This record gives sequence, structure tokens and C-alpha cells, in this order.
Amino acid sequence: MKRRESPWMRLSIVLTPALLLLSSMAGAESLTPTKEGFAETADGVRIHYRLLGPGDAPTLWVGYPWTEGWDRIMQDLGSASRGTDVRRQLLETLTEKYQVLYVDYPRGTGQSTGPLPGDINPDTVAEDYVAVADAAGIDRFVAMGYSWGAGFGIHVASRTKRCAGLAIGGWPVLGAPYVEILEGSGAVSSGLPADTAAGQVMRSNTKFYAYIVADIGSGDWTEEDAVESMRDRAGLLYLYVGSEDVGVPSLNLTLPVAEPIIENKARLEAAGWQVDVIDGYDHMNLTLDAWVPSVLDFLEGKSW
Repeated sequence: MKRRESPWMRLSIVLTPALLLLSSMAGAESLTPTKEGFAETADGVRIHYRLLGPGDAPTLWVGYPWTEGWDRIMQDLGSASRGTDVRRQLLETLTEKYQVLYVDYPRGTGQSTGPLPGDINPDTVAEDYVAVADAAGIDRFVAMGYSWGAGFGIHVASRTKRCAGLAIGGWPVLGAPYVEILEGSGAVSSGLPADTAAGQVMRSNTKFYAYIVADIGSGDWTEEDAVESMRDRAGLLYLYVGSEDVGVPSLNLTLPVAEPIIENKARLEAAGWQVDVIDGYDHMNLTLDAWVPSVLDFLEGKSW
């Protein structure tokens, strides 16, 4: 029996491609920068940034690992690409309600210059974040980050109140395996040619952790002091992790990541954090739909 096609069905067939096109156009419009430029740091590095989304909304700092520049580094290291679609999906989702300060970071990725010999250390990172915010005309921001980017956020927030909060994942705030990752990162970077972007950035990664281990050893910086310094931002501190997160074994970086977060969950929550452990995921397979809705729910109704 031949099915009769109603006028509404014909209209739907005509409208569906048009609606998809309009949706795509709206997404493209939301990712058109309202401002784009470079922040120049005190040591002469130029850090590329773009402002995306509504200018009257609170600002989220978004960089590592959700940039094309870092994606290229990971491909050079033999890791799978996150893909343009993943980055676009994340940015389109965030810019529905927030202004995004989208930054080619760390130094030496994307259009950002550097890294320089001896950088980057935690103080440099905090200064870089502030320099970019100044160049973009942003007063305060919530820093998003994952893995190394979460480490950036912790050290930025413990050094400047310009960082109004954190929405980070995949790295412990308390009990972080800094010594272990220093050893693993050093082994990875030593096997890379020094004249390649991947080699230079991974050496920066190793130096970053070397500075932290030295600071912890000397007592110049401790995780406990960092947590205490962020108490005034209680309610804007969010940490998530996959329950099976043991770092990146494929790069010989097997690390206790989920374990210390789970062990210190109650301590962090008492200090004003929300900590979410996402069952069944590890460091590399944590998809956007597993954590982005929770971050957005956490930020809903908050201002900074």
C-alpha cells in the first residue's frame, strides 16, 4: 500500500535541510572572533588569542588541550587527533552562554611564539594568563583545562585573583604525581629532536614540572597552601576525572590521576570545590558529553 504524503511531510522535507543550514550558520557566527590579536609577554613572547561569543557574558579561558596547535603536537607524538569537530562542538556549546577567551597555549603552539630556553615555570604561566586577559580587555575569567591545562589552572589560580575560578579535569589538586610525571615527561622529551615543535614544547612540559618539584621541595609552593589560597573562590571551583584515569600509558606516562582525586574528594569539597568522578572513563577516552554538561550545570547562574 502506497503511503500518502501529507503537506506537512513535504514541508518538513523542505525545511529540514534549511534548518540544518541555519544551525550551521549560527554555529559559524558564534565562532567568528569579536576580537583577535596577540598578547606580548615581558620576555617578548607573543601569545595568540581570540574572543568568541557574547561580549556581555562571563568569560571562560580555553586553551590546552582544545586547540589545533596542540592537536598537531599530539599527532607528532603519535597520538590520535581530537579532531576539528570536537573542538568546534566544545566552543559552540560554551559560546551559547559564555564569552570564550580562546588561546593558543602553551607557548610554541598554534600561532603563539616560543617557547624560550628555561620557560615555562608556574610564575610564567600565571603572568601569561594575565597578559592575555589584559590584551583581550578581560578583567576576570574562569580557567578551563584538562591534564597539563588543569595544572596550569591550579598554579594560575593560586597566584592571581584575576582567575575567578576553575573548571578543570584530569589532574589532582591534592596528591598530584609531580615527581612521577617529571620522570615520565623527561623520558618522552629526551627522545624527541630538539629542533621540532613537539620536542621544544615537551621540554617545556618537563621544565614546568621540574620547577614545581623544586618549589615543593623548598616549601616555596605547596598544594595545601594553593587550596587555602583559593578558598575565597569557593563555589567556582570544579574538578572532574574519569574513574579509571591512570594518565597516558601509550606515552609511557602511567600515573595515579584518579586515585588521589578520589582519596581527597572530601577535603576538597570542604574547601569549596565540587568534585565529580565519572565512572568508566580514563584519561584519553573522556568524551565531551561525559563532562561538558556537568561543567555547564555547575556554572549555571554564576557570575564573575
